[in-house]
Amino acid sequence: MSKEEIAEKWLKKAFTDLRVAEKLFEIGEEPWVIVFHAQQAVEKALKAYLILHDKHFGKTHNLSRLIDMCSEVDQEFQQLHELDIDKLHPLAIEARYPDTGVEVTINEAEEAIEKAKIAVSFITRRIKNKK
Repeated sequence: MSKEEIAEKWLKKAFTDLRVAEKLFEIGEEPWVIVFHAQQAVEKALKAYLILHDKHFGKTHNLSRLIDMCSEVDQEFQQLHELDIDKLHPLAIEARYPDTGVEVTINEAEEAIEKAKIAVSFITRRIKNKK
C-alpha cells in the first residue's frame, strides 16, 4: 500500500471520529466521550499528514508533539497551536478515567467539536495540496 493510500485511510478515520463526536453531542451523550472523539479526529488527521511526508511519529497521542512535527514540514501548522487545538489532548485523555478529577462540561465538548472541525479542515486542505 502506498503512503498516499495509508494517509487516506487515516484521514477517513479522522472524519469518522469527527462525525461520531457530532452525533454524540446531538444525542446528549457524556461530554468526555465527545471530547475524546474530537481529539481522535485531530490526531488521525495529523498522522495522515505526517505519513504523506515520511515523518515517523511513533506511538503518541500528544497533539502538541504531532503539530510540531507537522510544522517541521509546513510552518502554517503553528496556527493550530494558536487556536489551542493541542489543548484537546490532556482534556480528552484525562477525562476518560474516573479518578483523575477532570470533568468535561457540555460547553467544552461543543468547543472541542468546533476546534476539531477547524483542525481537520485545515489539515485536509494541506493534504490535498500535497497531491
